[in-house]
Amino acid sequence: MLTGHYATALIPYELTRKEQRVGFWLFLLAAQFLDVLMLLLISVNIESFNPPNFFEASFSTITTNMFVSHDLIPVIGWAVLFGLVVWGITKKPVVALWCVGLIVFHELCDFIVGFEHFVFGTDTAPIGFALYSNAPVAGMLLEAVMCLAIVLWFTRKRANEGNPVSMMVKVGLYVILVGGALSTIPVATQSLNSLFGLSI
Repeated sequence: MLTGHYATALIPYELTRKEQRVGFWLFLLAAQFLDVLMLLLISVNIESFNPPNFFEASFSTITTNMFVSHDLIPVIGWAVLFGLVVWGITKKPVVALWCVGLIVFHELCDFIVGFEHFVFGTDTAPIGFALYSNAPVAGMLLEAVMCLAIVLWFTRKRANEGNPVSMMVKVGLYVILVGGALSTIPVATQSLNSLFGLSI
C-alpha cells in the first residue's frame, strides 16, 4: 500500500489533536515508518526491490524481499520500539499507543494490498493476498476506496464540530490520497517505459 498509509495518519491526529496536541508529522512518520526503513535497507543492500530501475517496473512484475522491515515478527518489534521511543520523548502514552497501532495497521493493510510478506524470511509461511502482484488493479482500487473513506470521515468530523477544513485542504487530500492511489493503475501491469515508449 502506498498513499493509503498516509491517509491512516489522519485518524489518530484528528482523534487526539485537542487533548494531546501532537503534530500531524509524528503520526505521518509512524504510518510510513516501515516504508522509510525499507528504503534505507534497500539502499545498503540488506533488502531488495527488483527491477531496480523504476521505469522498467510494473506492480505485477516487481519482486521484493523486505524481511527486516515488513515481515510479521520484525514489524512487531519495530512497532514496540517506535512506541517506546515516542513515549520517552513525548511522555504521552496515548500518542505512543497510537503510533504502535499505525505501524501494526500498516502491516495489516499490506497483507491485503501490497507485495508478498512472510512471518520472518522467505523460508517461513507467506502472509496476505499480495494483491500488488496477483491483482494489482483490484489492490489499487481498494486502496483508493480506503483513502476516500478516511478523507470523508476526517472532513465530515471537522465540519460537524464547526471547524471545517478549507476547500483547498479538502481538495488537496482527495487529489493526493485518492488521486495518488488511482494514478498507480496505469503501471499495474505495464512499466512506464512500455507505456510511453521510453528507454530510460
